Amino acid sequence: MSHWLLPAIFVFRTALGFAQDSSCVERVDGFPQHEVSPVRSVLATTMVGGMLGFSLAWSYDSWWKESGTPFFFKNENWWNGEHRGVDKAGHLFTSYFYFHTIRDIMLWGGYRPSTAFWWGAGSSMFFALAVEIGDGLGGVGFDYQDLAFNSAGLAFGMLQTHYPFLKNFSLKWSYVPPDGFEFPPRFTKHYDGHTYWLAFNVHNLLPAPARKFWPEFLQLAVGYGVDDNMTKREIVVGLDFNIEAISAPNEDVLLLQRFVNRFHLPAPAVKITEEKEPRYYMFHLN
Repeated sequence: MSHWLLPAIFVFRTALGFAQDSSCVERVDGFPQHEVSPVRSVLATTMVGGMLGFSLAWSYDSWWKESGTPFFFKNENWWNGEHRGVDKAGHLFTSYFYFHTIRDIMLWGGYRPSTAFWWGAGSSMFFALAVEIGDGLGGVGFDYQDLAFNSAGLAFGMLQTHYPFLKNFSLKWSYVPPDGFEFPPRFTKHYDGHTYWLAFNVHNLLPAPARKFWPEFLQLAVGYGVDDNMTKREIVVGLDFNIEAISAPNEDVLLLQRFVNRFHLPAPAVKITEEKEPRYYMFHLN
């Protein structure tokens, strides 16, 4: 019996060793740091380039293509402009979103953490600056205040990668245009359909003994938006779903989870709008 038992034991121990090695692979925000195929690295780079290219093309088609005005500057009095600050919240979220999304794609593609970090930061800032220059040339006006909010959103995202406690607070977005969706989408045509959220990971923020009483997938969130054609501000307080609380079987699913988790999904909420009675929703949309 020993003539096959010893080889079998050797194979079993070798397989076990590989399993232990794979479980001990260093991970950065859930993405394993190991050798990946060159195809995945090329795909990640292509995805980032496509994301930026599509965003700039959409910006040109939405705002700049019909303008013939010379470059000029404009500002909207920070939070008290014609959009009641919802556009500033949009700039804050956009840079935050681009930083995290691009960084996640690069980590998924097998790039080193430092490379993914600076790709995310550089690409996010490049897009924000490109949009403001385009606005300056395209009839909208270069607004340094917009760029300041872009920088704040980017800075918050960058700090989250160095201070894990900050990951308990995440920026999210929900959007449902009042007169329905169209293609290509014209997001700035329907500011009343935007809500920008700050979500709180209550489970992690509670003292350790109390965490068993609060599910990991459920968060609290506070949203900001406008109503009645941007004439009234509104605050929304409600629940939020943490998609990342669901264990991802692999980095492909994790990448999708991270992307989806940047958006606020419909959940119970109460909306408080200036000069209106509070409104209650089982599934808040906009």
